[in-house]
Amino acid sequence: MTLSKTYFFIFLFALMLNTVDAASVYKWVDEDGQVHYGSRPKHEDAEQVEIKNRYIDSGNQPAPLTAQERADKQQKFINALDAENESISEEKRKQREQEERNIARCNAARDQLKRREAASALYDLDEKGNRVLLDKKQYEIAMEQARARVHKWCD
Repeated sequence: MTLSKTYFFIFLFALMLNTVDAASVYKWVDEDGQVHYGSRPKHEDAEQVEIKNRYIDSGNQPAPLTAQERADKQQKFINALDAENESISEEKRKQREQEERNIARCNAARDQLKRREAASALYDLDEKGNRVLLDKKQYEIAMEQARARVHKWCD
């Protein structure tokens, strides 16, 4: 996981934990007898109103979470992070194993090419298992195949 993703998830987690308290609310009646509410007292008779349930259904926001719901949500978030980290670790492990297989194939291809270059002649086996020396054209094909394997696995 990149550093920016980590900071994003930490920020998101902190945001979920943070609860915002509503500001104080004041109530007053103006000269015309109309009742007003506001966050600042705009009249000398304004009195602070205690709001027991700070949730006001505006139709846009869900109701506040209970402690258990918040804990469940946090646990789901942590589980999702753990799953993502596990997935990343598994992907890295597979990539490392693939790189190790490629290194082994490269080493084998290089060894085969060295042995073929050092040999005075190359042979193949016939149906009975007897050695049959390769002619010049077959020798060149075998050498090109060995070089191609080195190129494939080592480059």
